[in-house]
Amino acid sequence: MRTPWLDGVLTRGTPADPGDPWRPGPAETWDAELRAGLVQRVVGDVIVAADVTVDGVDAAGLRGRALALLVPGDVVVLGAAAVWVHLGSPVPTPREVHVAGRRSPEPGGGIVVVPSRVRPAAFDVALVGPLRVSCPARALLEAATTHPHRAARWGSALTAAGLLDADAVAGASDAARGRAGVRVARRALSLPRSASPRRVSPSAAARP
Repeated sequence: MRTPWLDGVLTRGTPADPGDPWRPGPAETWDAELRAGLVQRVVGDVIVAADVTVDGVDAAGLRGRALALLVPGDVVVLGAAAVWVHLGSPVPTPREVHVAGRRSPEPGGGIVVVPSRVRPAAFDVALVGPLRVSCPARALLEAATTHPHRAARWGSALTAAGLLDADAVAGASDAARGRAGVRVARRALSLPRSASPRRVSPSAAARP
């Protein structure tokens, strides 16, 4: 069994940094190292040294770098996977990643990449490491459409981590009005229904 983490990196002739997420090549098997606790999975088939912290808000950049190895560079990661990038636990490591982008993602890497027709506006997108993801408020709303029973707990964790406030979620909810699944998300997050614009008749508008 190969024991040192650095052996596999050094034989490639590259600088060794055990703290960087790394995706092994097709001919490389790290099962023995995983079982021995020398390395750990971050997401999909991306691994990192066993003593590197991969959970918590402070490790968001590492999670962003890891997931960026598995998705096309021109996509925006949406929903629960975006919440995981921002927060880590209690969101489970994603096996299915919904993305917005112009081209179909290639399968592989131990995850399923699902293209979406959704196109987030620039102000709804955050950059975490090299990865573009939905900002926390929008990501939570997106996640609540598919994981309604977990969304409130994730929202509380985002708020406790200082990544979210109620106004941001309400704003994301109002902006998403009419989109599929938003009613489910609002109920899951206990959000009030967004007020419909008040119609003013021409005669009323003409009054002094």
